[in-house]
Amino acid sequence: MGGGPCLNAPERRKTTQPGILVRSPSGAPHARKVTDTVTAFLQPVWEPTRPVVRKSHPPRPVPAQTTAVEPARPAGLGTLAGWETEVVLPVSGTFTTPVKGSPRADAVLAAPDAGLPVLFVEVDNGTEVPQIVAGKIGKYRRFFRRTVKDTNQRDIPMWRTLYSDHDRVGYPPLAIVFTKQVGPEAMMNRMKAVRDLAPECWKGHWQGGSTYGSEVKDGYRDYDGTVPVIVTTLARLSAHGPHGPIWWRYGHSSWETLEAALDNPDDHRAFHTREEERRAERRAQEQREEREREETTRRRKAAAWACGTCGRDVYPSDGWQSVPPGSDCTVCTHAKERERRETEERAAEEAQAKAEAEAWRKENGIFGFLRR
Repeated sequence: MGGGPCLNAPERRKTTQPGILVRSPSGAPHARKVTDTVTAFLQPVWEPTRPVVRKSHPPRPVPAQTTAVEPARPAGLGTLAGWETEVVLPVSGTFTTPVKGSPRADAVLAAPDAGLPVLFVEVDNGTEVPQIVAGKIGKYRRFFRRTVKDTNQRDIPMWRTLYSDHDRVGYPPLAIVFTKQVGPEAMMNRMKAVRDLAPECWKGHWQGGSTYGSEVKDGYRDYDGTVPVIVTTLARLSAHGPHGPIWWRYGHSSWETLEAALDNPDDHRAFHTREEERRAERRAQEQREEREREETTRRRKAAAWACGTCGRDVYPSDGWQSVPPGSDCTVCTHAKERERRETEERAAEEAQAKAEAEAWRKENGIFGFLRR
């Protein structure tokens, strides 16, 4: 997307490095579209001009007429002083001697007072194939990855030496404004083609999280090292302003406002929120189960009676079986059952011994011992 923006017709201004503006001839279609894009971001209110009164000709009376009320323009973003154009972003080398392949941003907006420390803007006239447009996203990411040493000899991203940092995960956002007048289907196809050619640059990496149950799996997308790419058309930007629902964030599913488009609703924040909700639900479930156990214990104690033998509490359900009301405790019941069995066994043994002795006596008589 070569060329520079036309900020003041009939001349255009371009920069050889950030903040350095020089004048050059106007007329390039791309420069005019960049000017239109910056104007659409700013949404200036145009003031009507007044005719110049010439001394040699007295002013003619103007018939009274009803002045049409202009519709209110949408809110703009930033100020003209916050814009730079044709900004070189060296992936290597310097700003004055960047290596080949370094991106040159059509425009860069710094609007920290509006909550947007920096926004890089590319204007697409439809003259380049989608592969070239998508390749520029990769070049931006290469620049964002570049680090330099700070005063403490620590590595910091180079872009932070030029612009204020943001509080979002990932690199600064890149806005692509499509300006070619085509049908909605053709425009969407071009936007999708650019998206599908650079997913590794803008798509977050899925991180699996906790697993709850056998069917529910959860996780989040990590956007560290990715470029938030938002796209729109010049017509939408001009009509609704930069704050309107005109942006499609690659990876999102609908047109959104700028704030929503730059947000990451599926990142770790939402995952942590769901995690906390699940932890709260588990705690509530545990509390419900504890209350149920306490209520069951209370009812059992209320229905208990004292063992008639030892005085222990006896409950209607003792272990795996029901206990008739008034029964002894399990310990006493088992002890009595053991004593009963032992008594029966002794009685049986005594009866058997007595029967054997009686049988022997009948068989041998009183002198049977003499035949031994």
